[in-house]
Amino acid sequence: MIKNEADPVRIPSGTVHRLISLLQGALTLLKVDIDNNTIEHIGVMVHRAMSMQYRSFHTPEHIFDLADPSDAHSTLAAIFHDIVYFQVDDGFHKEIEEILKPYILIDNNTISIRKKIRDTDRAFHGTAAIFGFKEGQILSPFAGLNEFLSALLMNSLLGDRVKDVDLLIATAEIEMTIPFRTPDKEGRFPAEILDIRLRKTNAKFSLGLTDDQIGRAVVSAVIMSNRDVHNFAEEDPARFLDNTWKLLPESNPELHFHGLYTIKSYSTALMKMEGFLTHLKPETVFQQYKAYPEQSEYDDLIKKTSSNLIIAGGYLGIKMISAAILLALAEMSGGDAPMSFFMGEINPADEWSRLTTHLPGTPDCQHERKNVLYRLLKHGRSNSSDFDLQNSPLSLFIYCSLDEQQQEDCINVSRELIKGERSAHSYMDSIPGRLVKPIAQAASVIAFTRQQRLLEISESFS
Repeated sequence: MIKNEADPVRIPSGTVHRLISLLQGALTLLKVDIDNNTIEHIGVMVHRAMSMQYRSFHTPEHIFDLADPSDAHSTLAAIFHDIVYFQVDDGFHKEIEEILKPYILIDNNTISIRKKIRDTDRAFHGTAAIFGFKEGQILSPFAGLNEFLSALLMNSLLGDRVKDVDLLIATAEIEMTIPFRTPDKEGRFPAEILDIRLRKTNAKFSLGLTDDQIGRAVVSAVIMSNRDVHNFAEEDPARFLDNTWKLLPESNPELHFHGLYTIKSYSTALMKMEGFLTHLKPETVFQQYKAYPEQSEYDDLIKKTSSNLIIAGGYLGIKMISAAILLALAEMSGGDAPMSFFMGEINPADEWSRLTTHLPGTPDCQHERKNVLYRLLKHGRSNSSDFDLQNSPLSLFIYCSLDEQQQEDCINVSRELIKGERSAHSYMDSIPGRLVKPIAQAASVIAFTRQQRLLEISESFS
């Protein structure tokens, strides 16, 4: 059957197809005359870059969470804002590196902007103006490196086809996705600073935007930024923790190797994430510009974020104690080992092959009546992960065995052990013996080659 040209085109449901269709739709809204082969090439490049081996959160699916197909600028920003993730990808995809090479220097994983970039290079100078970056500047992965290079890549690819004013707005939206920024020395928040830069860039490049259009562009950028971090204000903490568990392997690549990552690497990953979340200020997560979002809505976002950070910090703290006890047992019985050697596989052929099967029953939990943490440990996060159990029976056992002060003390000494600031023996002496004995006994069943030494450790805490 011959297809009628007037019939709508049905897009296959594959991720790369959806991504190309999304890009095509945005360019159509902007009335950009660009051939399908070029659109396909760019879409495939984005898909390939965001499907790199170590990505688990900033993947192509993240684009679909952010993009608004009815808004061309936010769609372009969503498509390109995470295409560069230098520290997670361990560099650049080859094709992306070729495009960025004229603009950057890489020296031992330190990236700086080249000097003497020609004045006629509007893609670079426009991007740099919106980000407030200068030639010769060293780029920090925690202060816009990835976002700047992502926006520069977008402008380099589309600069000859898309109007400068449209790229300016999309670039502003990408700039606002730089996360967790505090006010500058003059007390100005990121949205206020972006407003100033937009006005200067508008004048410098004679783009003709009105004050009202600039204001709307900043609001759009704030919408994009807040959408990018919306999970911090999840109603259900279990869903917030899902995204936290997706981020862990991105900053700790060894967790991608199921069955191979060690107790030490897992402990370190938990410690870093716990430290980050417990020190993160809720006010730096969501952005506000003039009357958007309304104060009541903004206050609600901050309230939910604060609650999620407290719960996540507590959850990670208890998980960190669990990992630290296993780390100390490993070091005292023969040295670090794969996590699965002590805990058993995530999905063993039989329950007997899992450490938690050999723990005594969970004690009556004095915390059960009052908080979400018990539910999260007992029933789990919303979804499973490839490197960790969805629920946490070992951590639940520990949680219900300690009062709040003991938990705090154990978290502090666990951090010292993981950092190497406290020996395994000193650590074991500093935590309640009623934790060590049953966990050592259970570990002796699973880590069978160390059974004798683990039982000796257990007996020493009788």
